[in-house]
Amino acid sequence: MSGRQTYKDEEITIFHIDNPPYKVIVLGDAEVGKTSLVRTHTKAKFDSAYHTTVGVNIAKETMKNVNGKDVGLLLWDVAGQGQFYLLHRAYFQGASGIMYVFDLTRSSTLSNIKNVWYKQVSDYGVANVPAVLVGNKTDLKGQHQVIRPAALGMAKTLGEIPYIETSAKTGDSVDAAFVKLCELMQAAYE
Repeated sequence: MSGRQTYKDEEITIFHIDNPPYKVIVLGDAEVGKTSLVRTHTKAKFDSAYHTTVGVNIAKETMKNVNGKDVGLLLWDVAGQGQFYLLHRAYFQGASGIMYVFDLTRSSTLSNIKNVWYKQVSDYGVANVPAVLVGNKTDLKGQHQVIRPAALGMAKTLGEIPYIETSAKTGDSVDAAFVKLCELMQAAYE
């Protein structure tokens, strides 16, 4: 929907979007599976080759909410390597929701959720947006270094946010993680 308005002899077209998309920031260390989660969710595909994210990858998604209404998402898959941290401030602006992702097979990635990622989110003024904590790589049974109570403790520390375990490889609970975050954003913004 758009309308034309005139300001000081200039014609400007102003666009109004009835349902603007939610901007979701997907955060976590390198190689935790952020890109794979987004790809599995949006394309129902898993790529076993690792591809380093440089800066940010942005994917567009339309989901149905609990009422059957279309909800647009812009999924910002942010690079997890330290050399890209200076770019994050710009990426975080206007965030509607955050998905914190860690690797169940590397305990340091859970610690970094609080020490690196939540700290950045707080420093950049978006700590109060809806969020979920995702423990990825459930398919790597026998290799897990993070136990469920530790992850639940982190979710509590981050503000009583939901915790969901996923496998980007098998697709297990991937959609559920995005649906949960979508529900939280709708409750907060609609």
